[in-house]
Amino acid sequence: MMSRREVIEGHLLDVAAKRFASAGYRQTTLEEIARHAGVAKASMYRYFENKQELLAKIFVKVAGSFARGIEPLLAAPLSPGEKLRRAVQGLVRNMGENVALFTVFYSEEADLPPRLRAEVMEVRRHFAASLESILHEGVAQGVFREMDAKLVVYAIMGMCGWLHKWYGSGEERLEDVAVAFVELIERGCLASRGAAEKDCLADRLRHVQDLVGTLVGQAERLEHGGTPGRR
Repeated sequence: MMSRREVIEGHLLDVAAKRFASAGYRQTTLEEIARHAGVAKASMYRYFENKQELLAKIFVKVAGSFARGIEPLLAAPLSPGEKLRRAVQGLVRNMGENVALFTVFYSEEADLPPRLRAEVMEVRRHFAASLESILHEGVAQGVFREMDAKLVVYAIMGMCGWLHKWYGSGEERLEDVAVAFVELIERGCLASRGAAEKDCLADRLRHVQDLVGTLVGQAERLEHGGTPGRR
C-alpha cells in the first residue's frame, strides 16, 4: 500500500508529465504544474527540489516500466512466440495508458543531466537486447524465420514508440491496437508452415515427374528395341 507521500508524488508527476507533453518542458513553470495539480507552489518543494527533478523522476518511472515489462518474460516457461506476443502487448498497453509520460520520455531527453541520460540509453539498450534474445531463441527453435534480429527489434520499438504521437481518447481501443501490432509482427517473424509444406509438395511432385520420365523412357526403349534380353 502506497504512503500518502507516494500518492501525492505520483499525482504531481502525472500532472507535470501532461504539462510537459502539451506545452514542452522548457515552456512549463512550476507555478503552472502546481495550479493544475491543485496545490500551492510552496507545497511543490516538499516533494521536488526543482523542475528538473520532476523531469528526472518521469524518466526513471518510464525506464523502470520497460524493465518490469520484459524481465519476467525472459525466464518464463513460455514459447518464444508467446514471449514476443506478451512483450509487444505489454509495451503497447504501457504506452497507451501513459501517453503523457512516454511523450516526455521520447521528446525531452536533451534536458536530462548527462549521467541520467546515459542511464536512460542503457535501459533502452537492455530492453532492445532482451527482445533480440527472444527473437534469437525463436529462430533457434524454428519458430521464427531467419532474420536480422537487431533490425526487427528496431522496427518493433519504432512502431510501438510512435504510439504516443497519435494514440489518445477517441482512437482505436488499446486492445485492438495491441492485436493489430502483434499480428503484423507475427506475420513478419513466424516461420511459414504453409511455405514449408509447399516446398515439400514440390519436391514430391518433382520426384513423381522424374519417376514418370524414367518409366516413359523405358517404355519407349522397349517399344523400339523389343523386350530386354530377347533378339
